Amino acid sequence: MICLLMLVQAGASGVRPALAPSPSPTPTPTPACAPVFRVAFVADVAGLRSSVDAAGWRGVNQAVSEAACASAELALPTRPSEYRRLLQDYAGRDLVIAGSFLMTDAVVEIARTNPTTHFVLVDPIVMPPDVPNLAVLTFRSDQAAFLAGALAGILTRSHLVAGVYGPAGAMDTTNRTFFERGARYVSPGVRVLGAYQPAASAPYADPAWGAAQARSFVHEHADVIFGTGGTTGQGALLGATQSGALCISEGLAPSSEPACVIATSVKFVDRGVKMTVAD
Repeated sequence: MICLLMLVQAGASGVRPALAPSPSPTPTPTPACAPVFRVAFVADVAGLRSSVDAAGWRGVNQAVSEAACASAELALPTRPSEYRRLLQDYAGRDLVIAGSFLMTDAVVEIARTNPTTHFVLVDPIVMPPDVPNLAVLTFRSDQAAFLAGALAGILTRSHLVAGVYGPAGAMDTTNRTFFERGARYVSPGVRVLGAYQPAASAPYADPAWGAAQARSFVHEHADVIFGTGGTTGQGALLGATQSGALCISEGLAPSSEPACVIATSVKFVDRGVKMTVAD
């Protein structure tokens, strides 16, 4: 009995052999960003004041921020004659995005000249010729304009609404045609006024003219204004606000909407560009 007790005590108080330290885990190497996927975004002359250009550049940044090895560059031309040069300057990148239909001819030409570079054209008015390395993002402006007109026809109390448009390009005539159809569809007796931006002013970049035209329409008792055509349309919204009318905008970010805005037609250009860059 005594021997057994001593053995138990000895076992309990014995010194255990030291354990060998565990080896430190080997850190997983971070993948090197070589090569980096490089994206260039070329805006039109309106720059990021254009809702379409701003949305496109936002989509590029969203895509790049979620990629492990990607970078983005922004080009802001000051005149249309710079479009071809800038697109060519960035043709060494992996992807070059022409952010506006105003660059349709230029990007088609440069894409053909640089067949190993991928190009994207955002929202052209007319579909360009098929070029293997040129992708095209299109949106249904006609449907958006029709719905804007329908809303204007519902909300007007004076039975007179109006639209302010860009310089009578194909997209401008589409916006006007379908805005007027939408207004008359819900209110057959409504009068619809409209004006295209004069050819002599800066295309899609004349907010002063847009504001003056909107004020003129309100003076004629139009109480809902549809403002389209880049910063020209944004000027129309400002003129409507100053005159106390309601207005419908085309693709403005909520933070930049004037007080008159009751609705905005949105194309989600940022989502389309983001998906294209990610692919």
